[in-house]
Amino acid sequence: MRPCVPRSTTALAILLTLLPSFLSGQESARSAPLRPLFPELLAGPREAVSSAALLGILRNPNAHGRGVEAELSIGTRLPVFQFQGLSTGNPLVVGLEAAAFARFALQVLQRELVATDWFFAVPVVWHRRDGWFRFRFYHTSSHMGDEYARRFEDTGRDFSRDAAEVFYFHDVLSHMGVYGGARYAYNVHPNSSKRWVLRAGGQLQRPVENVIFRPFLATDVEWDQDAGESPRMEVRAGAELKNTGILQGLRLSLTFLTGPSPLGQFNGESATQVGLTLQMTR
Repeated sequence: MRPCVPRSTTALAILLTLLPSFLSGQESARSAPLRPLFPELLAGPREAVSSAALLGILRNPNAHGRGVEAELSIGTRLPVFQFQGLSTGNPLVVGLEAAAFARFALQVLQRELVATDWFFAVPVVWHRRDGWFRFRFYHTSSHMGDEYARRFEDTGRDFSRDAAEVFYFHDVLSHMGVYGGARYAYNVHPNSSKRWVLRAGGQLQRPVENVIFRPFLATDVEWDQDAGESPRMEVRAGAELKNTGILQGLRLSLTFLTGPSPLGQFNGESATQVGLTLQMTR
């Protein structure tokens, strides 16, 4: 019997566990310190964060139909090099990003693995006084879960992309920002897949004033040329617990998502879901 989780996903999980420990011990004059040099977006179904979500599925692209599902992710952002240039306030940071996502169907007693998605990226972030630019090389891949494939005789498809992305985040105020960007896939499977992805959004968060809890509201809209004319929209509202040195930083949010499914194996199929999401933060 084949394992439920693809070997590539298992290898990625091991990499995510070991890589930060390995690189944080390297001593180089050019190595970047482990601090928030890679900003996190507050909304978006495929960000490089570790999280657990309980989802109420109102419109389901997979054959399990309506009900409750769960999604787990393991993700990390790791700055590797920091270039100060002429200004210590506007560094150029090069690093690594990676994440793996697993969706489980709770509608059946077996708690079946529906599908897995993972991505790996090499981002270059240029910090500016009023925001930041990001360029990154990006690879994503998706695999159908073995239990799901056996139950519904659906082996899925070979779904993967290699892409280049440009992105800009603008600070409207110290606690408010808007962003937008475009991604072009120069290598796709299936070969008939289209190549453009456009993304935009905004977020509002309480300013940092020695507070432990920071409420936030964020929305993210993504249009994937391969998924059809309708964009996917996600809205998140919640609060963030700061990393106090004793407690790990956490972000708890209520989410609403509608539009094409974020699961690569069901790309282009309509989905609507609400959820409760717990994310780890720096």
